[in-house]
Amino acid sequence: MYLGKIVEMADRQTIFANPTHPYTELLLSSTPSLDPRKRRNFTMSNDDVPSATSIPAGCAFRTRCPLASDICAREAPPLTPRDGTRLVACHNR
Repeated sequence: MYLGKIVEMADRQTIFANPTHPYTELLLSSTPSLDPRKRRNFTMSNDDVPSATSIPAGCAFRTRCPLASDICAREAPPLTPRDGTRLVACHNR
């Protein structure tokens, strides 16, 4: 969930094994791991967190997302079935 909107839904194993939404990837990459093989590397294009009282138009995560495109500024992505096992709210995934 990002700024009050669900961005990805799946069972725990699916989310941890293969996150799809860039915010889910960011959350999991920030989790420390002692095993270097399990460390994730994810970089944001911008670390400017929008205010929860002034959420940007379109996709709320777009101001921080490395995958953001023009459509992200215009339209909030709906939760869409992906891979038959999850729901993801991202125009570019």
